[in-house]
Amino acid sequence: AQATGSSEFAFSIQRSFVAMAPSVVNALVLAASAASPAASFSGLRGSQGETLQTVTMHMHKADCGKSRALSKFALSAKANSKMPGAGMDPNIKPFEKVLKDGFYEVACVKDMLFTYGDKHHDNKAEYNLGDIANVSIVHYDSLVVKEDREPMTHEVCFDFCRTIPDMSFFGLQNGRMCYCAPYFKAMESDSSQCDAVCDGNPSTMCGGNTKSSIFGMHECANTAADLGEAQAKMKEASGELSALEAKVGGAAKRMQETADLYQAMMGAAGDPVAADLFQTAKVYAGELEKAAAEAKKETTAMDELKATGSGLQGKDFSKSEDARSAEAAIEDMEKATTAAVASSEGLEELAQASAPTLDGAEGASKQYYPAMYFVDKEFKEVPSTCGGTAAEKPLIGTMDTCARACDNDIHECVGFSFFPMKAGRSRQVQGQGGRGGRIHTMFLQLAEASQQAAGEGVCFLFSKMMSTTYYTKCETPTTGAPVDVSKVQCLVKFAEFEGVTLKPDPSGKCDICLKDATKADRCLV
Repeated sequence: AQATGSSEFAFSIQRSFVAMAPSVVNALVLAASAASPAASFSGLRGSQGETLQTVTMHMHKADCGKSRALSKFALSAKANSKMPGAGMDPNIKPFEKVLKDGFYEVACVKDMLFTYGDKHHDNKAEYNLGDIANVSIVHYDSLVVKEDREPMTHEVCFDFCRTIPDMSFFGLQNGRMCYCAPYFKAMESDSSQCDAVCDGNPSTMCGGNTKSSIFGMHECANTAADLGEAQAKMKEASGELSALEAKVGGAAKRMQETADLYQAMMGAAGDPVAADLFQTAKVYAGELEKAAAEAKKETTAMDELKATGSGLQGKDFSKSEDARSAEAAIEDMEKATTAAVASSEGLEELAQASAPTLDGAEGASKQYYPAMYFVDKEFKEVPSTCGGTAAEKPLIGTMDTCARACDNDIHECVGFSFFPMKAGRSRQVQGQGGRGGRIHTMFLQLAEASQQAAGEGVCFLFSKMMSTTYYTKCETPTTGAPVDVSKVQCLVKFAEFEGVTLKPDPSGKCDICLKDATKADRCLV
């Protein structure tokens, strides 16, 4: 709706809510900068002087389409009434049908329509809109007999005006006067406020001596269409959340299973630093699993709401009971949709952190060299692990993905330790003998549990390298092993360490040098 004139107040509603009646919800209003609403707004500045504002809207949606019961006095008055409605209709019939389902405070102004737009009430002598707009305001006192009048409140005035056709606003003045209007227009006035308490509710204000508290009214919506829209939005949000739940849950499962097996394997290989890395992976996998489980609860709840909505299809929403059921379902669906969107944002971050898809990952690992290249080039090709200060959480990806993730963490990451996973079975494991049977079984379990893409593994990114352990007795390839142990590597950015050595410095004067480099004359398995 829009007023006209130099002081016009223009606004529109972005509707994304449904509520039970009566209830209070938030409406978004685009208010022109020239407007001076009485309500307490909080807003964000937009383009062309517009601001996005939040106001309180009181919803009574379940009453839409209902007829209103009248007393014998009102029936008599209605039969004899010659008073106008919107559009100058002399046969206006209030309380016939509910046309509006909500109201919200708009402004405190001296309203031109109250003085010059009243064709049939106290100010009819001042009426001058016949040739301009051909409209008139409608007064509560004109159409409601004295015996039926209630002490005035915002709700009482709304209850009357929402049944008057073509009215978009209602105004309250001097604590008790209520009128309905198709629009309003502010006039020049004094500095007085809307500070007259409402006769029926002293905790609220109903205009002032000369100014009106103006309220906008919200059109009744199509319940069936609203239900379908709410279901469609919830379905979309549920589908996205379900996909992310599966991705994060899958990453949690793979990381947990891999951590269980590699932690035991590295412990048995005498590499406590690498074993400790997988303890951090277990903790992170638990965080991922918890987040996925919470998302699963949400999608299950949305499935139940979907069934509720399906059960309401074809109902007669002009009936109060069916309308209330639909509105309750719509409200629940919209709450669930909002929560699902927020959860999806969080899960998307977890999914990208734990199993990222990164642009430019292909070939990224070519810029990374084994840490042993900068310690002792004789052993640059042997499997190695490393420890240090973590730059990020553990992640699942190919060696190229891990390298690209390290590249993206440009101010922190200098290298990473990579542990490959590969599906498959092994009947024979080559390497150091005594522990072969137990480690062999672990590898079988790892291979059976992992269904990741070829070349994927778990990697740990470091901002500072502290130690490395390198294994000198592994055959290449390791025949029959379910993973390629030659891909167990501690890698560092060549550009970070070109021309320097990482070999431990006994004097302790080398800040970038490793604190420890352990030579293991054995294999990982």
